[in-house]
Amino acid sequence: MDFKGNNCPVCNKAFEEDDDIVVCPKCGAPYHRDCYKEKGKCIFTDLHKEKKSWKEVYKTEETKSESTDEDDPTVCKKCGHKNTEDSIVCEKCGEFLTGAGFFGNMNLEDSDYYDETDDEQELEKLREQMRNVGPVMGSANFYSNGTAPFRFGIDETEDHDGVTTRELADYVGGNSLYYLPVFSRINKFNTSRFNFAAFLFNGTWYFYRKQYLKGTIISLLMLILSVAENAIMYFWAGDLWEKANTALNTAERMPSYHEYFSWMQANCDISQILLMLLPYFLSFISLVLMIVCGLRANKGYYQKAVSSIKKIKEENPDDDEKTLRKKIIRKGGIHLGAAFTLLACEFILNVAAMFFFTS
Repeated sequence: MDFKGNNCPVCNKAFEEDDDIVVCPKCGAPYHRDCYKEKGKCIFTDLHKEKKSWKEVYKTEETKSESTDEDDPTVCKKCGHKNTEDSIVCEKCGEFLTGAGFFGNMNLEDSDYYDETDDEQELEKLREQMRNVGPVMGSANFYSNGTAPFRFGIDETEDHDGVTTRELADYVGGNSLYYLPVFSRINKFNTSRFNFAAFLFNGTWYFYRKQYLKGTIISLLMLILSVAENAIMYFWAGDLWEKANTALNTAERMPSYHEYFSWMQANCDISQILLMLLPYFLSFISLVLMIVCGLRANKGYYQKAVSSIKKIKEENPDDDEKTLRKKIIRKGGIHLGAAFTLLACEFILNVAAMFFFTS
């Protein structure tokens, strides 16, 4: 049979005359022999159940516009590898597949992760405590309503140094649909992705994810940098900048940076120049610290989750699976109250500092 002009359903490449083609005996779907070996079976199992021919489906699809690799959400934009339909990260390089949206083509309602048991009601209460309410530092939480996020190319039994993805899902709780693919990427490729919530909220995000020591250290560092910046500007550098502005500002235009530096060299000694620049240097350090938080947050959270789960399992070797899950859920999740408390304290301190330095 001539399949020229048709595409292989695995690699999506058009068949050529000299291609070695094999055909499924049940639905008639053609494959490159190597592609069929890679999958180990025909991918149209639904057609087999319905006793339909691949030709019927193909003729229906013929009326639609032909898709390209650029439009295909399963084709990695970085390395070009063709992934399975439910993948969210590339099986070859670990890049996130963004063509079909963040969650790819997964079917969450299909998950059988949670068994119907007598303890399901109690587990639901625990999940309710961990639920991510509102848009604060997270998105829709499918975990909390009983459907687990294991339908997007991540194996729930994947090993993370003695911890399974299923256990990580219990620990993360809210927004696990974001964190599980990130954790899988860290585990397989030792690469993460930038966490914008940690970048914007830094210490508050760490409190939200129950990492109180890191959150306290980062919040104190940011507070010290902010107070030092304002104090230096108020007590020392402010007068020098006012003199520079008085000398250089005109009604027609603002002075350039070169003019400011020329004025400093002509009117200030080295210590005064350093004092004038120090507030801006401290502001830059704050920005660097925020960027570091964004870059390191996911890896640090992954390491924290793995170590916490391992500790629970080591301390409770005789517990059954359901009891361990309850303890993992209680240990992990989020603490919205702690996050809002820290955020309120930071706001009050910043307002008090602003009032002091401007009064």
